[in-house]
Amino acid sequence: MAPRAIRSKVKSGCQTCKTRKVKCDEGKPVCFRCYSTGRVCEGYGVWGGGGNHYGRRPIGSGRKSLTCFYTPTLVKAVNKEETRYLEWFTYRSVLKLPGVFSFEFWDKLIFQAASSEPAVLHSILALSSAHRTEGLCFDTSLDVAPDKQEHFTLEHYTKAITHLQPHFTSRSNQSIRVALITCLMFVVMEYLRGHFKTGYNHLQNGLKLLNEFQARSSAIDSYSLFQEPCCDSADAWIIQAFIRLDEDCSSDIPATPLKFQSPNQARQHLDRILSQIFYLSHECRHQVRPLDKLDPQSLPSRQQRLRAKLDSWYDAFKESKASLVPSKIGHSTVAYIILRIYYMIAEIMVDTCIRPEDQMRYDTHTKSFKIIMDQLNYIRSLSLSPPLATVFHFSDTSSSITDLGAIPALYYIALKCRVRSIRRDTIGFLLTTTHKEGIWCSHLAARIIEEVINIEEGDFYADSNTAKAVLPESHRLHDIEVQLPDGYDGTAVLQCKRRFDDSNWEVITRELVYDTKTQRWVSKFER
Repeated sequence: MAPRAIRSKVKSGCQTCKTRKVKCDEGKPVCFRCYSTGRVCEGYGVWGGGGNHYGRRPIGSGRKSLTCFYTPTLVKAVNKEETRYLEWFTYRSVLKLPGVFSFEFWDKLIFQAASSEPAVLHSILALSSAHRTEGLCFDTSLDVAPDKQEHFTLEHYTKAITHLQPHFTSRSNQSIRVALITCLMFVVMEYLRGHFKTGYNHLQNGLKLLNEFQARSSAIDSYSLFQEPCCDSADAWIIQAFIRLDEDCSSDIPATPLKFQSPNQARQHLDRILSQIFYLSHECRHQVRPLDKLDPQSLPSRQQRLRAKLDSWYDAFKESKASLVPSKIGHSTVAYIILRIYYMIAEIMVDTCIRPEDQMRYDTHTKSFKIIMDQLNYIRSLSLSPPLATVFHFSDTSSSITDLGAIPALYYIALKCRVRSIRRDTIGFLLTTTHKEGIWCSHLAARIIEEVINIEEGDFYADSNTAKAVLPESHRLHDIEVQLPDGYDGTAVLQCKRRFDDSNWEVITRELVYDTKTQRWVSKFER
């Protein structure tokens, strides 16, 4: 009888592969051999990993992105170290960064593009490294030093730019698609690194390129971002991704359907209405001609049309509740609440937009501000609940996202609601939430709010007779604007105006810098 073959003992790999005595690919947090066969990866002992929730895709997405990730072309294009960052991007970044409104750009297109375009591949590696750098702040067990991590980020950032050069020369539609996808990765990467100005510049360059792309491509008109499910169009997904990062969009609002088919479709329509409200508000604040010299009927009529659009949206939203919110708590549950919050904010904005000088009008919306705060606190409790904790939080990465979340809503409430208890609740919320939402950084937003409150209130409430008094118009700030810093060594500039009783205006400026010792944003003169 022939001697029995002796298998060598498996010394490395996950516990599941060791038990099965098969070669493990040692993927983190779960190996692909276990994932692809439906097994639970038991991890790597003291080195962590394992479990079956890491590979869970967002609701509504399939496994195409994971399949694309492991295509032979993509695997052959990277070395072992780069593979680890691709795995991080697949199991962490793609799950986390889009927030609760994930769509095909993240779930499909980005992996397909990376499989054939080196510029996209290297931009993904740079973004993954920047995202993992945030994880270093939350998990000291990670074995990569920050300076080495930064070197990896900059190395692949440079390579991505180098590989983009032929596409800029070509100027074909395909090349412009590659440039736009890569540009989006740059925007997200810079926002994660706190380089808000650089990220914003990338975004503006991408929008200029997108405008040129739409002008050069007659077929783009046939793609609608407001069809659900989205047509199988890379162009539509790219446009949708840019619109979500761009808050200044004044294009026409399409007709609202009687019923939304998904949270994404409801979100896209609400985004357009909000953009129109922003645009009208901006016009009223920055008109070259004084408001009293404008056609007195034009502004109210535009305001009324926006109210009607908002009412139509809410009717469709209510009609869609049964299909938008499943019985099981998940991403769609949170998405539905976020949509309702921003609908209520849109209601306040459309009511106040044509008379920006009347800050007292916001007091009539105190009930809405309270409801919004209750809803935001409910989202926070949901995100920590067992059904969603493993989806929203990873122990070794931040909770930063690139999309709409709680921070813009909290910021708006704090600036426009002058009820002291509600304002201070927003600061407490932001200080216990260490993450970013696009350009919105929670701790910087909290510090700006504190500065605004200090300027507005001053010593007004020091007297016991005014403890419960309403803050008068002469104390309230107008035209609050913030110039974001380009990194933690930069300066955030807060500028605002206040009107005295004699109708003269006071311009107020504050500068904030980051104190590395306290890890807080402080007034420049305090440093």
